[in-house]
Amino acid sequence: MSKENEPKSAIEISRPEKMREYRREYWDRFKKTRKRVYGTLTTEQYAEIEQRAEEAGRAVWTQIHAEAEAYVRGEQLPPKAIEEQFSELIAQLRRVGNNVNQIAKAVNTDGSFDAPDYVRNLEELELLIHDFIKMPRNKDDPS
Repeated sequence: MSKENEPKSAIEISRPEKMREYRREYWDRFKKTRKRVYGTLTTEQYAEIEQRAEEAGRAVWTQIHAEAEAYVRGEQLPPKAIEEQFSELIAQLRRVGNNVNQIAKAVNTDGSFDAPDYVRNLEELELLIHDFIKMPRNKDDPS
């Protein structure tokens, strides 16, 4: 039997077929858990949403979704700068909470703890909160 007439290995033959089958199964599962929504915007509407999305660091669809969810909850989406401040404040609060747990553990085990690191973290948190409070707000922002 010549090499030309030899059957190709099962892997070579079925690889594209396996990929097609995998994609088909994936999209069938995806369709069961996700729903696709279509809509039409004017160029002006799209430009406005695109501008807000860019300012917020989001994709256009993510911005539309976030605005819709905020509207339903009766909330407003914070500008990117405020959102970043929230994230930093939350991270700092977590650090403080961790420190409080470490202090409690140290006091409960040997009755002492090293205060400078904990105090420094509290001071950093205080500065972050102070900066956040003094952050300039948009005149149109009712908050």
